[in-house]
Amino acid sequence: MSGNNSTRQHSFQKITLKKIYQQWDKTSWILLLVPVLLTLWVYFGKQDFFDTLFGSLFNVWNQDFYSTLYEYFCAFILMFGIPFIFVKFMFKDKLSEYGFKKGDIVFGAKFCLYSIPIILILMFVGAGTESVQGEYPLAKSITENVNYLIIIEICYLVYYISWEFLFRGFMLFGMEKKYGALAAILIQTIPSTIVHIGKPFGETMGAVIGGLVFGYLAIRTRSIFYPFFMHALLGISTDIFVIVRTIH
Repeated sequence: MSGNNSTRQHSFQKITLKKIYQQWDKTSWILLLVPVLLTLWVYFGKQDFFDTLFGSLFNVWNQDFYSTLYEYFCAFILMFGIPFIFVKFMFKDKLSEYGFKKGDIVFGAKFCLYSIPIILILMFVGAGTESVQGEYPLAKSITENVNYLIIIEICYLVYYISWEFLFRGFMLFGMEKKYGALAAILIQTIPSTIVHIGKPFGETMGAVIGGLVFGYLAIRTRSIFYPFFMHALLGISTDIFVIVRTIH
């Protein structure tokens, strides 16, 4: 009986704020910071907010060009800049510990090389759908100016390296040691998918697959650069294919 009472008392042991605080560690900061940063980006860092805030100043035919640059700039600050500050000055870790290195070049290069035709075919097919054409490119005005197109696609690269650093670097490698590779891959897939809500259905569902594949690729190569390459190829090729398929 005394043994049962002891077990029962242990089961109903109070979880105090002090005990919770004692469990706080580096991964706790990551899991708290990511939803805060993504919420700020969705509400204040995207095209709609730019149009609301600066619409009267940029009321020109290519306003979507400036609002797209704004969205990419905010992504860089929130997804790369702030996590970078935490890694370097709060955690006092090296960026290489978060996948910012070449990693396994042989495996990464082969994986990307074999994936290129698959990505291009899928993006070409997807670019023929109304939902994708309605969404991309984010700056529709770039179809009328090659210089604007080049600027936007270069800035797209900044956006994608920021995205990959947040999810496949800061989150994935930041949680791997404590939770293991599988859990880390699954956990970072959740917010990277949810933030796609509002995009075409196929893209949002594809984000689940992308989270798993890119997460595995980052873990396998110990680098975020190979997921970055694939993700950037996916996004830029979508823009180009949509433009090509909608030119009259």
